[in-house]
Amino acid sequence: MFDFDGTVTEKGSVAPSPEMAEVLYRLACEVPVAFCTGRQKSSFEEHGLKIILSNIEVSKRQKFLENLYLISENGAIGYAFNTGIDEYEEFYRVEWPSQFAERKWLMDRLSELTQGLGKVLYDKHEVVIVIGARGHDEDKDITNVYETSGQIYEVVLKLLNEISPNYEDFVTIGNSGIGVLIIPKDGDKDYGIQMFGNLLKEKRDMKFDAKFSEILVVGDNPQVGGNDNKFLNGDYGTPYSVGEDIVDAKFPLYVYDKNGEKLLHAPGTIHLIKDLFNSID
Repeated sequence: MFDFDGTVTEKGSVAPSPEMAEVLYRLACEVPVAFCTGRQKSSFEEHGLKIILSNIEVSKRQKFLENLYLISENGAIGYAFNTGIDEYEEFYRVEWPSQFAERKWLMDRLSELTQGLGKVLYDKHEVVIVIGARGHDEDKDITNVYETSGQIYEVVLKLLNEISPNYEDFVTIGNSGIGVLIIPKDGDKDYGIQMFGNLLKEKRDMKFDAKFSEILVVGDNPQVGGNDNKFLNGDYGTPYSVGEDIVDAKFPLYVYDKNGEKLLHAPGTIHLIKDLFNSID
């Protein structure tokens, strides 16, 4: 399972490289592959799947798609690719916790509070709330975008605490670096790991332990407040981080080259996948 932005793509890039597309294709020929991303399905299809497929020979695409899954909106909705109709089909969805706050009201309030910092993406996501940082979809200095995203995170945190000091009973907040997500508590990326594993048990008769440790999980934002925090904390799956932040805990694990240099973002993911090839061979 792979986070997308900053894990499959290079930091600041919206699309994966041809080399990444090739190693993902090779991996999907051997095992099921899921992308677990804050993006909604349409964004992943346009900026992710479309680019990956353009780097795979037409005759080889069927094999890739047969093993392809998408956990979108940071874990809130899961899709399996149906090669019979050439489309993703939903296999689970969590609901927004309206007992905490009505989704539309919260979006409107955040739109007021984050003016000048970013934009609430009203029409793109179906479950989670996303505030895209100013410049996240433009050719701008990614360092500035990450700083702005951090400012949005603080605004969101303050508002949720004002609504209820117990907001974490209902939602979690994730800073992806290019925006901030508000996610139903039971619909974060750790839930995505469980649902992916359960689907593979049911449909593929695959065997897993109670923590789905057999599933390799890769992301780049493991820190508290990062949108991969629950993805990479080790509760489920075997997690690796290719991000800059170091978490002082047993998990996530990190990726190093033969000289002991820490590998970040897409190069780290490619290195890890190639190591996996060696273990499969």
